[in-house]
Amino acid sequence: MDLDAIVEKIRDAIVGDLRKEFTEFKAEVRGQLEGMQKQLDGFRIAIETMNRRIDSLERRMDSMEQRISRVETRLDETNKRIDTLTLDMNRRFEDMAKKIESINAELSKRIEETNKRIDTLFSELSLIRADLKAIKERDDVIKDLLRRVQKLEERVLA
Repeated sequence: MDLDAIVEKIRDAIVGDLRKEFTEFKAEVRGQLEGMQKQLDGFRIAIETMNRRIDSLERRMDSMEQRISRVETRLDETNKRIDTLTLDMNRRFEDMAKKIESINAELSKRIEETNKRIDTLFSELSLIRADLKAIKERDDVIKDLLRRVQKLEERVLA
């Protein structure tokens, strides 16, 4: 055999072994890549799921922010209405206080006038009582005089 043929056979044997090892290596790498691909697919699915959840959360947050904004707007409007009503009620209370004060002053004036009239009436009543007492005393004197005149008449006639 010739040296070229031996070299050729050795080369064919080495190349065959290398091909076999390369094929095995390639299969192993392919297996690992497929495993990694499955892992990547799992990660991709997990990431997509997380993205959907995050999107859902963002939509819910947007919805909640809009609702909060509407509530804040309504709260502001309600506070304005309360302020308006408070001012109106304060004005009414002030008006009522002025009216009550005016009525109180008028009543005080009338009570004072009535008290003066009552004092005048008591004074007049005291005078009338004194006059009545004096009239009663005179009446007693007149009755006594009439009795005496009657007795005198009886004596004169008898």
